[in-house]
Amino acid sequence: MHMSKLERWLASLLEYGTWTGSVVMAVGVVLSASVGAGLHGVLATRFASVAMTAGVCIVILLPVARLILMLAMYCAGREYRFAGIAALVLLIVIIGCVAGVKLGPLAG
Repeated sequence: MHMSKLERWLASLLEYGTWTGSVVMAVGVVLSASVGAGLHGVLATRFASVAMTAGVCIVILLPVARLILMLAMYCAGREYRFAGIAALVLLIVIIGCVAGVKLGPLAG
């Protein structure tokens, strides 16, 4: 089976990104489960929360990273029609995120 360079890069990005996010979340879960009392417990709880949040953010940002990689690869390959489509989808995602932040429950 022949895989193009773009397909290999996308597969690697998604595979390693998913593993990285999963491992970071797992570290947070293990820390959360092993929390003791005192200052160590407070620091471990805080770090566990940060680790779990970071892991979730990594997994959530994978589709955006995929779009950026596709845009770069299409531009490098001079496939401007596909680059334009990738840029348009990326723009829609960005507009959605900005609108969500400005209009969502945390907008204030």
